[in-house]
Amino acid sequence: MFESRCGILCSECEYAEKMNCKGCLAIKDPFWGICDVKICCEERKHDHCGQCPDFPCDVLTEMAYAEQEGDDGKRIEACRMWAAAENNAFDAAKFVSAVAGQDVATLQSFFTPNAVICWHDSNEQFTVAEYIRANCEYPGSWSGEVVHSAKTESGVIIVSKIFSKSLAVFVTSVLQLTGGKISRADEYYADYNEEIPDWRKEMNIGKPIN
Repeated sequence: MFESRCGILCSECEYAEKMNCKGCLAIKDPFWGICDVKICCEERKHDHCGQCPDFPCDVLTEMAYAEQEGDDGKRIEACRMWAAAENNAFDAAKFVSAVAGQDVATLQSFFTPNAVICWHDSNEQFTVAEYIRANCEYPGSWSGEVVHSAKTESGVIIVSKIFSKSLAVFVTSVLQLTGGKISRADEYYADYNEEIPDWRKEMNIGKPIN
């Protein structure tokens, strides 16, 4: 469980008692003044800096190694550990079930707001909203199951079987995770077909990957 935006361990901080500080998660205006890290993290809607694609940024690094308030990078390592724990908690089976079941609300919860999704077989790149439309308006009724999954340094790779009563396809999803959510997805279908189907062309969404 994270304790702060920047990685400081509030449970070990001397100011918790000395200044009656409740920690930056619980207070709006820190007693020490304006905190650029807190402002940036909250504006980007992250729980802590380890969830940010730019982690560790110059602002956080400068704070972590500052002469007075610095801690020789300990807070950066704390953020890295929090993010790793969140990434390990990614539920591959639930994700595949939401994809196959065309569950809009659950799918939305798996992605960061600015995630990029690429369907390489048809050379299509989507935003989260476009991907959810393309997936959830896909014709037919589908089921899905995880055939194999493996963690990587930056996320997870999932091989899944998506099937209906008349058709089954295998999908390899290479997912990059940020704070336990998908920030990039590259997907490859076993039934390679470079043509975009007419029903999706009419939706006028996405753009070529290259």
